[in-house]
Amino acid sequence: MAVKIIFSLLLGYTLGCIQSAYWIGKLFGKLDIREYGSGNAGASNITSTLGLKYGVLVGLIDILKGTLAVLVIKWIYPANLDLAFLSGLLAIVGHMFPFYLGFRGGKGVATLVGMTFGVNWKLGLLFVLLVAVPALVTDYIVAGSFSTFIALPITAYLSGYPTPILIFSIVLTGICFYLHRGNVQRILAGEELKIRSVIFKK
Repeated sequence: MAVKIIFSLLLGYTLGCIQSAYWIGKLFGKLDIREYGSGNAGASNITSTLGLKYGVLVGLIDILKGTLAVLVIKWIYPANLDLAFLSGLLAIVGHMFPFYLGFRGGKGVATLVGMTFGVNWKLGLLFVLLVAVPALVTDYIVAGSFSTFIALPITAYLSGYPTPILIFSIVLTGICFYLHRGNVQRILAGEELKIRSVIFKK
């Protein structure tokens, strides 16, 4: 069992480390996206820096890696869905803290959404709404980020996952809030970019 757990952890983390925002920034913009805009290696910062089409591409890749982290483990260990959920959680960790980029990555929202699609497509659609509705209502993407990560441990609890996975989910939610502290500070100062201004910028 220990080997299965370690393999699931490593697979999820490795997939999560595919830092699409960083590589697309390097390839198409000749820049390190972490040194521009909000400093976040994610779809929203790519959109505000390079344009919407690149942001959509980054978002799709980040969703896909979360989905794959779950589906691959489901395929290898179909009798143990806990391992698949765990692999998805590690994909989020890999996205946030890629080892080859000094552990400076993104904030994991798209990867979390992708993970939920891997668990259950209906759950995935729910998480899409949890991102979209609060973000559109407030005009700040951070609102959608918070709602999805708050829903993560709730989902783990209601789905009956083991206590260690529930605790891990709670920890990830705490990390999400920590990583978004700059966004909250900019909102309070009236300096945070609004979704509409970012989308229609380019």
